[in-house]
Amino acid sequence: MCGSEENGETFFDRGRWRQVEMLALNKILDMQEFILLFRGGKTNEATDEQLDNHEQSWDSWMDHLEAEGVLIDGLPMQDMGVIITKDGMQEADCGLQEGVTGYLIIECKDIDHATELTNDCPIFEFDGKVELRQLINERG
Repeated sequence: MCGSEENGETFFDRGRWRQVEMLALNKILDMQEFILLFRGGKTNEATDEQLDNHEQSWDSWMDHLEAEGVLIDGLPMQDMGVIITKDGMQEADCGLQEGVTGYLIIECKDIDHATELTNDCPIFEFDGKVELRQLINERG
């Protein structure tokens, strides 16, 4: 059995093995990681049918990214959050206007490939935007 055991599961049983493999493969293939920050795309005024179709669009798009082998991680975000400064914290509706509503982390050969993958993003169905940025994989 590989890895340390915890509650009868090993490190690799919990889905970490794929991440270890992908990190090694990225080094070999010189792949780069990108974050897609989703802004807007609110569905507050959508009908039930529109919401169902939109959810299916997201499922299909995410399945495509996974089949391409580029999807690493991603989640939607709650609107309410906390803004923290040196002076303290304040609750805020972070999803208003151009706020970030979710993210994905993908791995691609370059920014052109990453940009191409966003062409069919369902966020555009509700006038949302995608901010695409390369991640720095080295810590200094």
